[in-house]
Amino acid sequence: MSAIRTAKLQLRKSMHQRLLQLSAVDLSSQSQLVQAHVLALPAFQRAQHVSIYLSMDSAEAQTYGLVEQALASGKSVYVPRCHGQQMDMVRITNLQGLTPNAWGIPEPSHSEPAVDPSVLDFILVPGVAFDRSGSRCGHGKGYYDRYLRQAANAVTCAICLSEQLVDHVPISEHDLKPHILVTPQGIVE
Repeated sequence: MSAIRTAKLQLRKSMHQRLLQLSAVDLSSQSQLVQAHVLALPAFQRAQHVSIYLSMDSAEAQTYGLVEQALASGKSVYVPRCHGQQMDMVRITNLQGLTPNAWGIPEPSHSEPAVDPSVLDFILVPGVAFDRSGSRCGHGKGYYDRYLRQAANAVTCAICLSEQLVDHVPISEHDLKPHILVTPQGIVE
């Protein structure tokens, strides 16, 4: 196993332990701050076709409020759907009728059509840890790194909790940095 891969595994494990300590109140308040910063982004305000991942119940910034705000503002909203080693994005008009996948994250039915990635103009990107240079450690499956290569027109925005911002994230040549990183404190420049 490569040194980078080993370092990422260790980072994921330590971050998981760190995030388990986060209270529900702190998770909610940090998520609300992150949401406000994302909604204020000019790139988000201009976007008409936005992809927003549906967050896990804990251990990451909550995104359901962003989905509801985007839908209420008339944006076309797309959420991820995984199958095998691939991920695509599927348009939703509400949060009803989604089925939990293997990780317990709701996703659209496999009978729903996927959007052409080139249609998306804003993609919210999840991650386990981030650093101030924009490097991102994902969950380890590579779904977003592969998908973002197909969505070259989109502005990519990662969001994180304060605890997820670290001094250094090990990266390899296939890891993509988001254009924007948003924390509860604001945009990381």
